[in-house]
Amino acid sequence: MEQHLSISESEWRVMKIVWSNSPQTLPEILDRLKETGWSKTTIQTYLARLVKKGALTTKRQGKGYLYYPAVSESDCQLAESRSFLSRVYDGSLSKMVMGFVKSGNLSSEELNELKSLIDQQEKTDADTR
Repeated sequence: MEQHLSISESEWRVMKIVWSNSPQTLPEILDRLKETGWSKTTIQTYLARLVKKGALTTKRQGKGYLYYPAVSESDCQLAESRSFLSRVYDGSLSKMVMGFVKSGNLSSEELNELKSLIDQQEKTDADTR
């Protein structure tokens, strides 16, 4: 995925729908976004922006289009995470994690997951030496 791909919060909502079950037609996307209160035109604008940004691709089907993700959700999450880390924590993952740990807002389950990830990474690093 291109590093400069920037997806707005509203565009993320659209992408999550396409990622969840692709390809999708405009009527399917409209139906899944009806609770947002967005107009058809607004949703079409988001879709057009996402196509222009390279996040979605289209394929003609009858009078409409099928929308496909051009990038994976995990690639977008990683790019967004890197952008956030860069902007907020000067690129330091450890500063971000320490901030969350020190805030006391992590559950025991989340702390155990973090410990497990660190243990796995340490084991992988030791195995590659």
